[in-house]
Amino acid sequence: MAYVRIVSDDDANEEQKVVIKHSNELFGRTANAVRAATLTPRLGQSIFGFIVAALREEITDILPVRTKCLVILKTSTLNGCAY
Repeated sequence: MAYVRIVSDDDANEEQKVVIKHSNELFGRTANAVRAATLTPRLGQSIFGFIVAALREEITDILPVRTKCLVILKTSTLNGCAY
């Protein structure tokens, strides 16, 4: 059971829909962390901005996206994240 409500596409208000729409366009999906953060729209926008800067290869140009995703997966596994 989640401690923080995850915003679904159907339950999202207009501000939340903007963040979810852009996330879907850029990454093909919206991460649960972004969905939860959109409960406070300004926080959701900030977290989404960080994720874009951290993952987009053409912005950071330090590591390939594949390597970044493997780091995220390993960190999630070490922290007991189920997905």
